[in-house]
Amino acid sequence: MNDLVASLGIDNLSKSQVSDMTKELDMMVADFRTRPLDSGPYFYLSCDALTMKVREGGRVVTTSVLVATGVNNDGYRELLGMQVATSESVE
Repeated sequence: MNDLVASLGIDNLSKSQVSDMTKELDMMVADFRTRPLDSGPYFYLSCDALTMKVREGGRVVTTSVLVATGVNNDGYRELLGMQVATSESVE
């Protein structure tokens, strides 16, 4: 972890700082995933999957990042949701 944050120009990051940052990030993700989608109606919806290999539990596995986007009432593309899955058939 120290090598990663050092590459970002951050020195001496403690375990408690990493823990605090992780908790804050978890809250931000939860807020994003439960936010109201009131920018609609969405005139165009797109769902796609990006397949990639990632390291999980000490081994390399193939995962899919499922992405849903939509074009809102103002004509802007908006990320509606994301889900990481080990296969493309997620319930």
